[in-house]
Amino acid sequence: MLILSQLSKTYSDNLKVVLPTDLTVRKGEFVSIIGPSGCGKSTLLDIIAGINKPSGGSVHYNGEDITNKTGLVGYMPQSDVLFPWRTVLDNVILPLEVQGNGKADAREKARGLFLKFGLAGFEDHYPFMLSGGMRQRANFLRAFLNNKELLLLDEPFGKLDAMTRLELQKWFIRICEETEQTVVFITHDIDEAIFLSDKIYIFSPRPGRIIEVVNVEFSRPRSDELFTSSEFALLKRNLLDVLHT
Repeated sequence: MLILSQLSKTYSDNLKVVLPTDLTVRKGEFVSIIGPSGCGKSTLLDIIAGINKPSGGSVHYNGEDITNKTGLVGYMPQSDVLFPWRTVLDNVILPLEVQGNGKADAREKARGLFLKFGLAGFEDHYPFMLSGGMRQRANFLRAFLNNKELLLLDEPFGKLDAMTRLELQKWFIRICEETEQTVVFITHDIDEAIFLSDKIYIFSPRPGRIIEVVNVEFSRPRSDELFTSSEFALLKRNLLDVLHT
């Protein structure tokens, strides 16, 4: 579905952020990118989404060159993107409105998903009335309502406490499995990457380059019991060894 070919980014002051990178994502695959802060992970996602221009290389999506093209994939950035003056329902329907749907039709379509996303009863609340975990559920729902085959996620659980993060990880992996969503996911959390992913790309310090690709062979569906297994511990140790090489 997604092919990055020799994609690179260098800024005008000759700051090299991403070295030529090849990366592939199959339909229905959950791919994580891990690496140290500042290694170019978010820049890579921005380039895939078309909001940052690469210095070299190309992005192909479903066989089409989409380099520098926006609006073709779903993207959930690190920052909270809920507007405080809109209700939760009116926040999540924004992608549908942008696509030309009338507000009434968009609201009706979104309401049908509030239960699945754990937001039933909060349609008319405002963002400040929600917990951090509930706000992230709303952000996820808005991203899903974009109705794109490929979803890009940049540290979506990074600001949550440990218990809320685990709860949302388990919920989100069920959503992805049920919908067969294709995901490219950035995280600093190795446990999270292993638990969620089919494949993990490991980036070097800046300028970022792929130093290892690891297939995660654990069967699905996955439960939180996986975290305490010896196989999980061994894979985590291997990933840490690569990151600290």
